[in-house]
Amino acid sequence: MCTSLSFAVASSSPAGLAREELASLYPHTGERWHQKMDRCLCLVTVRHEGRLIAAGIVHDSVLAPTESMDALELGCMAVHPAFRKLGIRERVTALRLERARALGGIPITVIDAANPASWAFYERSDAWERERAFEQDETTKFIYRALREPRRAPAPILVPASTIAPQPDSQALAVPAL
Repeated sequence: MCTSLSFAVASSSPAGLAREELASLYPHTGERWHQKMDRCLCLVTVRHEGRLIAAGIVHDSVLAPTESMDALELGCMAVHPAFRKLGIRERVTALRLERARALGGIPITVIDAANPASWAFYERSDAWERERAFEQDETTKFIYRALREPRRAPAPILVPASTIAPQPDSQALAVPAL
């Protein structure tokens, strides 16, 4: 990741010039985008040399058909194309997830199925699970819900092969030492 990136977390809805600057990151800033910004509970921004290059929010204007009561959506994620594949999305998502949990809501995110880079991140994450798919405006979308605890399996206990005694009439299984 670039060392000259600065991350900021704000707890208020962006307005005025701040909202105009944010709008420069997004291809669509219609009524729904403004509604999400109006209901913003947390805004994470990323700057490179003072220039806004990424942003994402947590909002409570959830319209997705989630099963989660008290859902808070991690939405409006955008990273300038020149700064993609640097881990920025992952860091912004982690900051938003932390904030949504602190607010006491159930964090969800809605991803367009036509955006494989985004949904692949959630599919391989041990902190999220896919709740459901749904259709909206002839487009498939996925809802991911944050797990209370990551689903990582406990690490296996590894024993050096030299400490395993052979058993009569069976084959000893050796686990390679790390």
